[in-house]
Amino acid sequence: MATVVTVHGTYAHIAGPPDAPAPAELQWWQPDSPTEQHLRQLINGEDGSLNFVPFQWSGENSERDRRKAGSQLLNLLLQLEDRKESYTVVGHSHGGSVIASALVESVGKHRPLEHLKRWITVGTPFVALRKERFLFTRLTLPRQVVFVASLMLLMMFLFYFAGELFDSGSFGRRNNQLLRFVISATMMSLPFIFFYIGLKILDARRYFAYRPPLLDEARKLYAERWLPLAHEDDEAVQGLKLLPHVKLSFFGNDFAAPMLTLIAIFVLPLAYLFIVTSPPAMVAIADLLKNNLYDDSHYQQAGGPVEAAQEQMRALRRKIGEARRTAETSGLEPVKAEAARQEVEALRKQIRAIRQSLMQTYPDLPQIVRAQRFKRQFLEKDGKPCEGGTLCGGGTNYALNSRLLFHVVTDELSSAFVDENLRRGPLGGLLRLAVPVLLVPVVFAILALGILMVVQFLAVHVSRFLSRQLNAMTHHQITRQALGNDTEGEIALGSDVRPAWMQQTHPFLPAELGERITDYSNEVSFKSLAKFRNAISTLAFAEGKAPDRGVISTYLTWRELIHTAYFEVPEFRKLLAYAIARADGFAAMQSFQNDPDQERAARWHASLAPQPVA
Repeated sequence: MATVVTVHGTYAHIAGPPDAPAPAELQWWQPDSPTEQHLRQLINGEDGSLNFVPFQWSGENSERDRRKAGSQLLNLLLQLEDRKESYTVVGHSHGGSVIASALVESVGKHRPLEHLKRWITVGTPFVALRKERFLFTRLTLPRQVVFVASLMLLMMFLFYFAGELFDSGSFGRRNNQLLRFVISATMMSLPFIFFYIGLKILDARRYFAYRPPLLDEARKLYAERWLPLAHEDDEAVQGLKLLPHVKLSFFGNDFAAPMLTLIAIFVLPLAYLFIVTSPPAMVAIADLLKNNLYDDSHYQQAGGPVEAAQEQMRALRRKIGEARRTAETSGLEPVKAEAARQEVEALRKQIRAIRQSLMQTYPDLPQIVRAQRFKRQFLEKDGKPCEGGTLCGGGTNYALNSRLLFHVVTDELSSAFVDENLRRGPLGGLLRLAVPVLLVPVVFAILALGILMVVQFLAVHVSRFLSRQLNAMTHHQITRQALGNDTEGEIALGSDVRPAWMQQTHPFLPAELGERITDYSNEVSFKSLAKFRNAISTLAFAEGKAPDRGVISTYLTWRELIHTAYFEVPEFRKLLAYAIARADGFAAMQSFQNDPDQERAARWHASLAPQPVA
């Protein structure tokens, strides 16, 4: 008996209802399908008996599922080996990847498939993978935890050992130091060595398919028995092959710049909130003002005389107020009113004299006054210095903190109101009032402009960096999903028309046969388009609902693509039959030998001779 094992491809379960009663709706790999019926008319076993065995797997676009299916397929093939049957395996799409996985695993398990006469892949995009570079990145989460824990023990010992060496040569001076060192080294390093060796062994078993000797053996055993059949325009083969090289740009260089620029609006308020609620920052600001701007040690000696003079001027101003009130209430008593006005003028002269004397004695009088005010407001409470001689509350009094920051900005403005004794005429007071009012907004505007320019500059460069990274990540994820790369510790490099371990390739299907497959696909597409045009209302009512396989299959046969149209073309089936008939244990039926297309199939088969990889 000779057996043909058929392996369907990815998503084969959506290529039409599996329980469809009409034989014409059965897929190529299903029992009694049109493909099986046609092949039975063309080929047979050498002993006259031919068996078709469909192998079913999940059909998901998943590397894990493909490998799991490869293990299950290997078990099936080993049963045929035990019966010493001649058999051929035919796989479509990623069904070919399942076959390749089974073959490599057979070598890894030292169970070569001697009775496998031929394995044929149809439209298979073989995914090329590589292991992650480092062992740690290939480990599962539980194994990573074990690795880190054992590594920490080793690091603790190494730090201890380094400390002993650098401790003025103390290593070895104490009794039994060497023995203690050996024991410590053993206890701290053995867990890491044990787990590392164990993890390396498990890693080698898990990624056995990357061992060069194993791949060399698989190539020697199965390369000559392989026949790939692929259309030059196969959408899956060419699309997955080109996908890693397509530069997709989902994020423009400046996509994040506008959003990042909005940060400038919040920089100053957030900086203010951070500073006003940060005790260390507020204490540092207070100490900076105290030691640099309001140097208390420099003005301490002048503080007493200046305060006495200020108190004297305040008393004279009170007298001026009393004299003015007397002048206003004198009414019809001109003598008293005139005397009051003269008294006011005399008091003013005294104030001017005191002020002039202060300015002559203390040229830096304004700074002395501000230092005194700063000290009273922020460094003293009830006339006594606060703890540590620094900001009262140690920066935890947020109200006082806000007053200090306000003081930093408006000190000049507040002095214009408070220090009336420092004014030099109405014009001087007006200038001292106007300068802060105009200067503070200008300073903040310049500061805000500078921050905005810096943020914009950074936003442009950050946006470009994010654009490159996000585009690369997105493209990587799309490629990963398209190639079904869901394994841990492996990275998909791309897809090719041959397995990565093969050193030979085959030409695409001959142009004559390729055109027939293309014409068939185009014809089916045209019919499906007509059905869509006549049933738009049905699809419209289905919008927003969960996909219904029955509805979809009503309008799509899944033969609209070249990738899924191979087995629907009689000429392709004859090429497939010719390839199987040439294998040991199989033979062409007499009707096929007399078929005029048999010679053409032979010519097509000859054109598919393997070629070395360039």
